Amino acid sequence: MARNFLTPIDLNKLELQNAAIQNLGIDPGSPATGQIYYNTNDSKLKVYNGSSWTTVGNTQEEIEDYIDGLITAGGGISVDYDDDGNSLTIANTGVTSLTGTANEVTVSASAGAVTVGLPSTVAVDISGTAASATYAVTAGTANAVAADSVALGTDTTGDYVADVTAGTGISVAGTGEGASVTVTNTGVTSLTGTTNEVTVSASAGAVTLGLPTDVTIAGDLTVSGDLTISGSATYVNTEIIELDDNTIILNANATTASENAGIEVERGTVETNVSLLWNESNDNWTLTNDGTNYHAITRKYSEDVGDTSNTVFALDHNLGTRDVTVQVYDNATYDTVEVDVVRTNTNRVTVTFATAPGNNAYRVVIVG
Repeated sequence: MARNFLTPIDLNKLELQNAAIQNLGIDPGSPATGQIYYNTNDSKLKVYNGSSWTTVGNTQEEIEDYIDGLITAGGGISVDYDDDGNSLTIANTGVTSLTGTANEVTVSASAGAVTVGLPSTVAVDISGTAASATYAVTAGTANAVAADSVALGTDTTGDYVADVTAGTGISVAGTGEGASVTVTNTGVTSLTGTTNEVTVSASAGAVTLGLPTDVTIAGDLTVSGDLTISGSATYVNTEIIELDDNTIILNANATTASENAGIEVERGTVETNVSLLWNESNDNWTLTNDGTNYHAITRKYSEDVGDTSNTVFALDHNLGTRDVTVQVYDNATYDTVEVDVVRTNTNRVTVTFATAPGNNAYRVVIVG
């Protein structure tokens, strides 16, 4: 498969070595002026001169035709070129022989070196011609009444307690008038807090429950609301982390773009850790395989070009560097083609075609 060049090739006066001209049995169609090929049937190198294909090189026929074009008949000379017979005849149509009139002109010969002698008196007549990105504990109040001081139903009016009923966490023994009623707490009898989980200020009376400075939760913890953790370090010792959020923000307390940020992978005590790092100084993502040397991560930009009229296309890739690789391929055949490429600035590449390409005929891929 041949590589298509859609722009002229400038070798800067360097040699084209070990090259072979295109071999064809017939003249190619729709040629351009200056196009050349080797005709395998005629064993000749041919060039298109703008109107026809001509053979390159001085063949005998071309030499003969060239000579014929150089020779022009002059006065007394005729030229006859027989192209089919490969012959050229030059004839003297002027004087063919010289003779002198007796007693008037003397001639030494009729051809070759001729001397013409004149007599003493001669009359002569001569003529010639020439020619491009809270809890509340409410303590109940108990009111005590002195024993036998009130005769229920006689000395009182209104409601009085005829019986005591146990409630949740409370047991009752002995009921009715004059009975000795015992009320027992069958619920919480004392309060203590689990170490490192809950602190308790007292086991009876006014009790305050709270969290200790350092809290340990042995089982699962479910937080239905937001969880805010303030401290200098957070340690998560787990094998699975699932996050619904699709974006993790690093350097969340930053007010200026001054700190690098990334992800580091612990590889044990033998191997060096590796990391993915945003380099704030260079404004690019980098990575390291040895913990020391960081390399920029390449990014890609691509775009279709072609509108049947323009030959120059400015593509804004915004990769922030001139260190980019540019490749162009045909959207129909997916073959790579060659065009003029200029890295105009750190965010733009300009590609130029020799002739205007069709609508979205080519795709430009920029990696850097």
